[in-house]
Amino acid sequence: MTTFRLVCRTCGTAREPGPVGYTCTACGGELVVAYPGLAPVRPGATGMWRHQDRLPVSGDVVVSLGEGGTPLVPVAAEPLGVASALVKCEHLNPTGSFKDRIASVALSIAAERGLAGCVGTSSGNGGAAAAAYAARAGLACVLFALADTAEQKLLQIRALGASVHLVAGLGHDAAATDSAARDIAALAAECGLLPMLTGGRFSPEAMEGATTIAFELAEEAPRTTVVYAPVGGGGLLSAIGRGYGRMPAGPRLVAVQPAGCPTLGPALRGRFDGLSGPCTTGISGLQVAVLFDGAGAVEAVRGSGGHLTEVTDEQVHEAQQELARQGVLVEPAGATAYAGALADAAAGRLGPDDRVVLIATGAGYKDSAALGRLAGPKPAQRIEAHDIRKVLADVLR
Repeated sequence: MTTFRLVCRTCGTAREPGPVGYTCTACGGELVVAYPGLAPVRPGATGMWRHQDRLPVSGDVVVSLGEGGTPLVPVAAEPLGVASALVKCEHLNPTGSFKDRIASVALSIAAERGLAGCVGTSSGNGGAAAAAYAARAGLACVLFALADTAEQKLLQIRALGASVHLVAGLGHDAAATDSAARDIAALAAECGLLPMLTGGRFSPEAMEGATTIAFELAEEAPRTTVVYAPVGGGGLLSAIGRGYGRMPAGPRLVAVQPAGCPTLGPALRGRFDGLSGPCTTGISGLQVAVLFDGAGAVEAVRGSGGHLTEVTDEQVHEAQQELARQGVLVEPAGATAYAGALADAAAGRLGPDDRVVLIATGAGYKDSAALGRLAGPKPAQRIEAHDIRKVLADVLR
């Protein structure tokens, strides 16, 4: 059984788990999950839940759809000028993103503590994960999504039975995003729901699910020198940093963020109030005008000796196309880590001895508009059966 406490990041006040209000009652600071040590993996278990004793789930209630244990797939190292490059295929999780790890922990906690379900914000992937795991647990799921959430992601959420509502300004305006998140977190505690806001500031226990990415990488690719992760609200980067931070040594962590939503750069300089203007990136899933896990993201970068790389939407689309040419079909957000690595290679920030891991966060089917851009304007050609031989000959010529 996991032993853990919740500790204030600011004043150090600790409390036992149970309530889902995640603000320090002594000073109003953020709470983080603290363990007495790094527990061993569970023998014979598979996937993410091999690491159950390293997660804030105390009992035997586990809501799982087979998340975690995602493969590491080699891609061409030559464009990066490095010794090796591997893609951590988080897009192959059950609902198509790394957020299944978070939702699995979140709904396990909700079931364990007798909560009615979960409530949260979403740009699509977190909502699909929450909807699936809530359905698996037989619990309610209420989501408040960005007004321009990709239609394919909304369909996935609705098909899984969640209640979803589009909120004007969410994601694109810093004040509106922060206000909505605070209100939802407060209402969650009031209504007996687990907050599913994928950042440590609002959902520290659930976000521990993403630390298992670091645990898996430490086992499967222990010689890794650099890990590239995309940044929206900062939760993924922060969780990977916490996971590696519980082990003796880890790689450099590089945060990759769209230049049209530059929130982490100011945070690294001590400013956490989010964008002063509108979010202009079109990369679905990374349109978060204020960091939900700013302190953790800054710690991950600084504590690992990493850095921030900002990329344009065009660079992300080019990276997505290059991965597709190698058989790895991800949505634009899922290619953002690779875009950052390519940019760093061009800037001389990678060396020939580096061993790189790229976190591919979301599946290609999540964004039909991006798929259409990859496929091009020419539709599939209709032919007669007697034309098959000629078509094969033309293709093979």
